[in-house]
Amino acid sequence: MSRLPLLLSPFSRVARQTLLLMLLVMAGAVSAQTLSEVTLPVADRSTEARGATLRAGLEQILVRLTGSRTPDTVPGAAAMLDAPESWVAQYGYVGSNDALQLQARFDVQAISDQLARNGAPVWGAARPPVLLWVVSDRGDIHSRDSDANFMQALHSGAEARGLPLLLPVMDDTDRARISASDIRGRFDRQLREASRRYDSPLSATVVYYTSGRPSLRWRIVQEGSTLREGQLNADSEAALARDLADTLADFMADLYAVQGSEARLARLEIDGINSLGDWQSVRTYIARQAGVRDVALGRLDGEVAELRLDFAGDSAQLERLLTLSGDLQRCAAQPVSGELAPATALTDGILLRLCWTR
Repeated sequence: MSRLPLLLSPFSRVARQTLLLMLLVMAGAVSAQTLSEVTLPVADRSTEARGATLRAGLEQILVRLTGSRTPDTVPGAAAMLDAPESWVAQYGYVGSNDALQLQARFDVQAISDQLARNGAPVWGAARPPVLLWVVSDRGDIHSRDSDANFMQALHSGAEARGLPLLLPVMDDTDRARISASDIRGRFDRQLREASRRYDSPLSATVVYYTSGRPSLRWRIVQEGSTLREGQLNADSEAALARDLADTLADFMADLYAVQGSEARLARLEIDGINSLGDWQSVRTYIARQAGVRDVALGRLDGEVAELRLDFAGDSAQLERLLTLSGDLQRCAAQPVSGELAPATALTDGILLRLCWTR
């Protein structure tokens, strides 16, 4: 009983609210399970039926890992699809008779490595959630608890693409900062203020229309600036939601998927390394990004670590990938960076300087 007043204190309510937001962001981040597992109907337990279903499952995995809606056209994918069993880590059956399903978990790391060797695009597992502000032409802003058919279809389409979504809580704090009319009217100051509460680099606004043929208007916004926008039409609300999920996933894959089999040497400076734990966290985070290979410590001078790594993309893409984490951000004093140096030579200047803020 002695703890009850503390739990009801204003500070405790703020702390619980902050914890809730942290959990929401974590829930929005894509998980290894989301990327690697599929469940599909299968005709029976025969080898032929299993092989055909595993091929269909591998196609889904390739869509998630490359960002391409046509994985059979991806370099090297045809050979992989001819032997889908080679890329399966585990499979099993659930259900029976007409409801029999095959559950499979694929080795996404091995698949990603093979795609990279073939020069195919690879969209890594470190994917930022897109903060969605969704309204209908007559309704309120949809929250994370919305069970509207449109939202269910949108979540299903996003899961199929491996796209993490984050929806607002829409509690008193959100309602004090933004309204459905702000979304419809494109009032970006209100949108910017409401979005700052959530740890997502990009926001998307969606207004969908419930009368006539299903249609919607969408925008992708970063700090009040519209990066891309458009309109969609479909024959049903569910198809419209799936098209929106594809559109958002295509945009994110264009930003973050790394394509190229030839890695080039890059030098980074990371400031704010205060312990061995910091160094290990930084190295692990950088090493798991798509296109990054062979991360090594060049030198450690006080709180500044110089890293040498091979990267298959360009410098702008490397910065986008590394700053997905709020813990690793561009420093105030950023040296001028150029193109990545060839693998056989090292430039005198630092390609990129980032600060570890954890």
